[in-house]
Amino acid sequence: MINKIQKVLILGGGPTDIGHETELDSVIFQTIQTFQSLGIKTLLLDNNPYSVALESVQPSNMFIQAVNVDNARKIIEKEQPDAILPTVGGLLAIRVTQELLETGILGENQVRILGIPPVALQQVSNPALMQQFLNRINQPVIRSKVVQDFDEAFDVVREIGYPVIVKSVSPRGDANRKLCENESDLDDALETGFEESRVHQAVIEQSIVGNKEIEMVAIRDSSGTGVLISGIENMDPIGIHSGDSISFIPTQTLTDLEFQSLRTATLQIIQALKITGALHVQFALNSEDHSYFMTKISPYVDRSVALAAKGTGYPLATVIANLATDLKLAEIKLPDNYAKQITIMEPTVDHVLARMPIWPFQDIPEADDHLDTIMKSVGSTVGVGRSTEEAILKSLRSSQLSPKDLLPKIQLSDNQLIDQLIHPRSNRIYVLFEALRRNYQVDELSELTKIDPFYFYKLKHIIELEAEIQDHPMDVSVLERAKYFGFGDGMVAGIWHMPFDDLRQLERDNHILPTYKSIEPTAGEFEKLSTIFYSTFEIENESQKLPEKSALVVGRGGNQLGPNSAADYFTVTLLNQLRKLNYQTIIMNINPNATSLTPQLSDKQYIEPIQLGEVLNIIELEKPEIIFIPGNRHYLTRELKKTASKKIVILPPDQALGVELAERANLSVSLFVTDKQAVPIELTRLVSQDHSNQLDRVAGFKTPPTLKSEEQQVLIDKAMKEANSRDLRGIVQVLFLQTESEIELTGIRPVRLTELAFLNKVTGINWIRILAQQKLGLLDEDILTEFKVNLKPDRVAVMSFTYPFEQLRINQVSGTSQQQIGGEIAFGSTIENARSELTNDI
Repeated sequence: MINKIQKVLILGGGPTDIGHETELDSVIFQTIQTFQSLGIKTLLLDNNPYSVALESVQPSNMFIQAVNVDNARKIIEKEQPDAILPTVGGLLAIRVTQELLETGILGENQVRILGIPPVALQQVSNPALMQQFLNRINQPVIRSKVVQDFDEAFDVVREIGYPVIVKSVSPRGDANRKLCENESDLDDALETGFEESRVHQAVIEQSIVGNKEIEMVAIRDSSGTGVLISGIENMDPIGIHSGDSISFIPTQTLTDLEFQSLRTATLQIIQALKITGALHVQFALNSEDHSYFMTKISPYVDRSVALAAKGTGYPLATVIANLATDLKLAEIKLPDNYAKQITIMEPTVDHVLARMPIWPFQDIPEADDHLDTIMKSVGSTVGVGRSTEEAILKSLRSSQLSPKDLLPKIQLSDNQLIDQLIHPRSNRIYVLFEALRRNYQVDELSELTKIDPFYFYKLKHIIELEAEIQDHPMDVSVLERAKYFGFGDGMVAGIWHMPFDDLRQLERDNHILPTYKSIEPTAGEFEKLSTIFYSTFEIENESQKLPEKSALVVGRGGNQLGPNSAADYFTVTLLNQLRKLNYQTIIMNINPNATSLTPQLSDKQYIEPIQLGEVLNIIELEKPEIIFIPGNRHYLTRELKKTASKKIVILPPDQALGVELAERANLSVSLFVTDKQAVPIELTRLVSQDHSNQLDRVAGFKTPPTLKSEEQQVLIDKAMKEANSRDLRGIVQVLFLQTESEIELTGIRPVRLTELAFLNKVTGINWIRILAQQKLGLLDEDILTEFKVNLKPDRVAVMSFTYPFEQLRINQVSGTSQQQIGGEIAFGSTIENARSELTNDI
């Protein structure tokens, strides 16, 4: 079967939004690599300007357009692919493929769907069909009914009784589930549900709020061999969206009976659906009688599939790509750093991974931060350790916006505390800690929150350790125990009110040093060849210094609002260029969805908190020749320059540089500036949706900027003069404000990461690579003269930022640069043609 597939169309995931970061791009990138090794030509449709996968295919196979039915149809009719792969592009790709199937486009062009049979594809977004399917295979079904109007809905609720869950049938976007306690809630939920449904239908189902939420990820090949990859346990119960809950790999509180029943159900479902790839199933588990319901079945890659891969070390993306081509699990050839048997072995782990959500409410304070069935977190961090406590503390330390390594405390009255225990908000974890500090009983807290007592005992142990550290300053045995359970150097130094360097010297003097363990799927059964590591404080060290000259790249961390997706794109491109310059590369990051943690992109990956102590520990082990630090990590950069003798390179934009910024600008000239010259590379119009021309409200770019040739040349001359008079080096942006009467120079700054991605895509030149060469002193300046700006390009390019306002239920259209969550890019022969490709017009 495999030799019949010569050309495949992959549908991308589109712009980053809540529930979808860069994990899909990582899987698509690995899929393309796998297809190329199998001799399969790959076409990719996506419009994410921060996509690494787009740049891994030939330009003629790259379709930078919106992921929709019309664009997919045109590609299919022109390119005549043998197959389409929707399962690595998330829910958007599934929706588009389903419509291509229903409208007959796939059948007319004899395009085969890979990874999921047509019948299963139709069942995915239709609750009624899915309910029939579950009944047919004798799996328990939540009482539910599809409704088409308000009267029918209220009749159903009178039969089922409150509370109920309302969700759309065949939603246009991600399916939000709304918990309704009364008629008012139901009325609002139905209005939204009908509006978001492509068929103007909603499903009302019996609420199982308060049950445990357990997730299972499995794979299956075309011969029917199924493997469970991982179970994921959410600390919070059903009623809080799984994306907003703290979650764990492996499951922490399930009995063997419970685990095996959910495993059996998952494998039965993937077998019955005949999936050849990954399946993610979410369960509501009643621990009192061990009964369960399935709450969601997702036969495609999503954030939980990505988390399962990170938590187990199983090469999930590579395996999924091979399975899509009808290869059997036993036939798949893995990279050399994996044992051959791994594909058919169910992963076993000897560590704990904890995932901690990151919230947008600091940047969007108008949003309601109460946690419910609608996802609100914009990212997450993970911590990996030998104990639940260590994993929790590492993930918590990584998720903080503060640059200091602290365990924050909150100030609440007793009434406020009880209210937030019952009605949780985004500060959930700190409220739980505070309740335990005030000696609330575990049973009482478990009853109020529906959280398993196990987690309160773990949190209580952390508090007891914190008190022990407080009561025994300079006690080496206490220090050793604190480090083993995940307390950072900054935390302990802060509690003991001692200098950071003195604490680290105390650790060295007493041989309290980290060892590194590999994240791999056999729990040590086979020789450890993994390149993924985490730290703990034990005896055996499984990570040795790389033998050749190396470079350490510190990632940006958990996804937040702002240019985080652009930052990860930059990091990946930098890693690729460092390899081309013969550096062995090391990436340090704690974002489970980061493309930069893809194993094929670097020689080593450390999943460690991006805190000073952990960075120094890796530097001391690996002894890199050069260290790259994100430009927004001022404290880390300042302290590393004091303590690390290695060369420190600050990644753009270096916010510590003195730059002049006016409040308003609507034009920019980007230049590559060296000690010898300033080379103009692009003119861009900066567009603000509210037409204010406020620099912090720029919502997108377009080029060319609709200026006469002589006006463009005047801008370039002014920009070069300004750039040559400054000490800024690298890619510099000179800003202008155009009014009816004049064009005024208003400021200069290092180019932002979002603009850098735009420049790469628009010019077809990888400026990040050239920037890396400059930073390393390896730039051939003569090459820059070939890249001067084209004043008369034959196409228009536009880029528009996307915002999470609709998903957060905020009535807001335009936002600030710090409120961006993603972006989309489009090209056309005219500005109108290009803008027609954008969903968020500028």
